[in-house]
Amino acid sequence: MTIRLITLLLALAAGALSHAGITDDPELDPAWKLITDRNGIQVYMRHRDESRLKTFRGVGRIKLSDEYALAALLEDYESYPRWLHFVDGATEFEREGPMLRRLRFTTQLPWPLNDREAVLEARVEQTISPELEGITVYLDNRPNLLPANDRYVRFPEMEGIFQVTRIADDEAEVVYQLVLDPGGYIPAWLANVLLRDAPYFTLERLRRIIALQEYQNRFFDYVELRGPGRPDNLMPPRSYIYGNPPATPLLDMSAEDSNPTRP
Repeated sequence: MTIRLITLLLALAAGALSHAGITDDPELDPAWKLITDRNGIQVYMRHRDESRLKTFRGVGRIKLSDEYALAALLEDYESYPRWLHFVDGATEFEREGPMLRRLRFTTQLPWPLNDREAVLEARVEQTISPELEGITVYLDNRPNLLPANDRYVRFPEMEGIFQVTRIADDEAEVVYQLVLDPGGYIPAWLANVLLRDAPYFTLERLRRIIALQEYQNRFFDYVELRGPGRPDNLMPPRSYIYGNPPATPLLDMSAEDSNPTRP
């Protein structure tokens, strides 16, 4: 899993964020409506009930002493149905390095609705700045990358953001936001109910699965994180929060910029 983990990035990232509305603080933007607040997870909605285009956003906090557990979870596609609500399958069919991948997701909806699928491009960014330290995964709809599948209704529109942001004291805030048109036949009221549940149950399950032993003590060289699996020959991860700031802020840090070795 991946984690909200994620945004409000600056400079180059700001333009990419704005299309999905992630830079709009739900507490300040009256267009966002708080629809559930339980177990420390807030779910917001920003659309008309009858609109085909649905926008939902979940916000919650998780304990994250081993930050590489997040990367391990997001690399484990077979585990996605265990924590991503309504998702019953995820595969990577193409990549241009670890920071840019192309994925296919399938969803299982209750009868008599048709199951859905999404073909997405996942772009990973890491930011270390005085204002924000986090990992952002941007999900952009790419429906034409794979042939149509008669078993599924393909989402005609979908954008998503999954963000994990350091807060300190081994705690992170996770944001999970989807903007989508469910496509095909589905009553507006039922789409609202189904999609309202997706951010809440995704974040609630993420809290539990991220702590499993199978995701601990791992290391991935394309992101610069904290954790016991980080090799000793590397510099401590750069962080304003944890007392090792970079010389200048790192915005949209590439895999080549991450994890400098000790001199």
